[in-house]
This record gives sequence, structure tokens and C-alpha cells, in this order.
Amino acid sequence: MEISCPISAEKVNENVVRIVAFMVALIAIGCISFSNYWPILVLTFDFACRAFTAGKFSILKFVGIKISKVLNLKSKMTDLAPKKFAATMGLVFCLLITATFMFNFPTTTLILTSMMTVFALLESLFGVCIGCHVYSFLQVLKRSKA
Repeated sequence: MEISCPISAEKVNENVVRIVAFMVALIAIGCISFSNYWPILVLTFDFACRAFTAGKFSILKFVGIKISKVLNLKSKMTDLAPKKFAATMGLVFCLLITATFMFNFPTTTLILTSMMTVFALLESLFGVCIGCHVYSFLQVLKRSKA
């Protein structure tokens, strides 16, 4: 059951979101492959830009828009709120990955990065947004308590 955002009618281009998710997956796969997690800091900043703003300063969103134009993809609009929530979850994952990397917990770092990669690949390849499903579930819980 997909629930529309109850707060605003803001929309975002689904194709750009999926391109951004693919770039997130590529960066995360690179981190895992080379055991170098410093690029996660770029993702942390980018997720923060998309979670707390309209993505105005998001490098990945900027590149995603350019790729969408080059590929001549028709806009497919979807609710922004669940995508912002998903970006917030991405930010949380990046912060946890950074912390576990800095405090030398390599197995936990690998597991968290692998989970984020799977979530990003589900979004980019199949249009399945795990964060959006969690958002919808939380909206149902919120409404049932009201």
C-alpha cells in the first residue's frame, strides 16, 4: 500500500532518483572493493543535501539530472516526502559506516555498506525504495494511533 505524503504535494523525478541510487551503489561497491571508505564522506554530504534541502547542493542529483537529459528520459514524478525520508536513512547509514570505519570495526562497516548497496540497487534497478516503504509503514502507524 503506497501512501501519498500528507503534508505537501511536492514531487521529484523518479528517473533522476533511480540514477542517483545507481551512483550511490557504484560508490559503495567501490568502497567495498578497495576497502577504502573515505568516499562515504561524499555520500554523507550528498544524502544530507537531499534529506534536508531540495537537493540544491547535491552533486549526485546534479549529475543525475544531466544523465537523465542526455538519455532523453521522460520525467516520471513521484512524492518527494518518502524519497527525503529514504535520503535521511541513507545519511544515517553513511554516518554509521563512517563511525564503524573510524573506530576500526571492519566487519560492521562491510555489512552496513553492503546493506546500503543492496537498497540502492533495489531502487535503481527495480524501482523498489525500501526507505519509502518504511515511510509508508510509519504513516500507517501514525494514522492508526490518531
